[in-house]
Amino acid sequence: MARTNIKQQPQQLDLFQLQMEYPKEIVQNPSQEIDLDDLDVSKNVLICNVKKDNVRHFLDGTAKIYYTGKEFPSTIALNKLYYFMPFFGFKCGLGFTGIRDLYLIKIARVGTRKEGEPDNDLKDLRLVFELQFVKHLYEQYQPHRLNIWNTFTDTTLEALSVANTKQVAQVQDATVFNEGDVRLQKGKLTHIDCFAGPGGICTGLHAAGMQTLVAIEYIKSCCETYTANHPEVHVIHSDIRKVTAEQILPYIPANGVDLVTSGMPCETFSTAGNTSRSFYDDRQFLFREGIRVAQIANAKMILFENVPAITSKREAKQSGDLIVNILKRELRAAGYGNYIEVILDSTKYGVPQKRNRFFILACRYPEWKLQPPKSSDTPVVTVKDALAGLPNVIANSNQEGKEYTDKHSDFEKLMRNDAFWHRETMSSKEILNHMPMKHRECTLKRFSLLGQGESLKTLFDRYQGEEREELQKQCILPKKMFIKRNYRLIPDEPSPTVTSHCLDEFVHPDYDRALTVRECARLQSFPDSYNFAGGPYIVPHIDRTVQDKYEQIGDAVPPLLAYAWGKKIKEIFAEND
Repeated sequence: MARTNIKQQPQQLDLFQLQMEYPKEIVQNPSQEIDLDDLDVSKNVLICNVKKDNVRHFLDGTAKIYYTGKEFPSTIALNKLYYFMPFFGFKCGLGFTGIRDLYLIKIARVGTRKEGEPDNDLKDLRLVFELQFVKHLYEQYQPHRLNIWNTFTDTTLEALSVANTKQVAQVQDATVFNEGDVRLQKGKLTHIDCFAGPGGICTGLHAAGMQTLVAIEYIKSCCETYTANHPEVHVIHSDIRKVTAEQILPYIPANGVDLVTSGMPCETFSTAGNTSRSFYDDRQFLFREGIRVAQIANAKMILFENVPAITSKREAKQSGDLIVNILKRELRAAGYGNYIEVILDSTKYGVPQKRNRFFILACRYPEWKLQPPKSSDTPVVTVKDALAGLPNVIANSNQEGKEYTDKHSDFEKLMRNDAFWHRETMSSKEILNHMPMKHRECTLKRFSLLGQGESLKTLFDRYQGEEREELQKQCILPKKMFIKRNYRLIPDEPSPTVTSHCLDEFVHPDYDRALTVRECARLQSFPDSYNFAGGPYIVPHIDRTVQDKYEQIGDAVPPLLAYAWGKKIKEIFAEND
């Protein structure tokens, strides 16, 4: 008679009977110090699923006790148990699954789920393991399949080692695999974007072949822009100081991320700001949040970006240590003692803008050789190069320019090259955000007085006495002179620094109007397919939860500068692979 192949299910252990038979404990293993270098691999290890509400203590190795569910398989010989390993599944919301930590089972006994509490139910019996942390058996969490009721595994350390080797190999052979809600692409360095803005850094790193997993940004309109252009990134709209590990961990791989970038607000450091007030601005210490996120995500590198003036800013007016020195001390304390600092000129990296920025690249590995990106050998990109292909739009016409002209430049071609930016799915057949500003007639007359390279200051110097008063009476000149306003760009030079005030900072080199959003985006090296949300004509800095399109662009890191960093960081990883 033929045998029927029926898979036999383990029976449930009778906990009541067990309690009667062993009123104090079932297993009591020796609690003496364990030789970490010579573990007994022949001993049995029990692997158990951890529920979401019981995760915290198992993550940091402080767990002292584990309660099973009401069911426990009778096929597991309790008197043979020696080690314990917690298993984290996807339902824990950590962004990884698997096992890592090894515990000693000091005592196995029967207890109740709420023992010692007022609402304890004496009939709600559970198997209880009293634990002692031993070591991290693996450096990172390793995949594992629970084989009894999808809840338990009973094996030996020796057998576990063999099985784990095979499972790891299977994962590594996969071209794409799931981690939480993110599709991780094999071979790409991973990135978390702090103080993300509208996504300038992400755009450049993406072009360099890196993958951004999480972005953190306080400004709502920036989050909208980021999500519209990088839908694959999990964007956290929050004050970074309130962001928790639980919000980050579900979206990163088990072995952490490769890079965290942190470009905290520059107003408190900028020479253009109110420096007397900035000493009391708590934003000057927000660099700590970048370090904190890097520690949560187990990042290998951190890249800080800010204005060069940060190098001379003290924590208190005329006293105290330099902010940058505090930053470097805290980097060392956090394990990122290998770092370089550098000031880079954006014009040397293909950006048509005179924009100097301070960077610190820090790494966890002291032996890695860190270097800044090499400057480009190509000629400096000018304003004329930057604006090539964009049609003129008439001030106050309310007619957006949609079609390109036949005037081209290498830079214009790059801004339209969706393959370079890896934005084939975001490609646009028409020009985006090229709407002219609305100006009063007196403002247009003021623009007509400006030659290339001239600004509002030039007009105040040129027109004196009664002539100036007449222009002020007609509102052609304002009552107050703003040095950096209404600067008419020089076509054969890069533009001055594009700031959050670029809405009224620049005048077109050839036409009597302010720049459009797209023209400002070109000066920052955002690709033409990049669509900006918010505004566009909200007065800057009125509402700190919203930024208009111009302000978003001015506060961003130029994507081409980020691209240069991405290529260099990839080289550093490749050299140390």
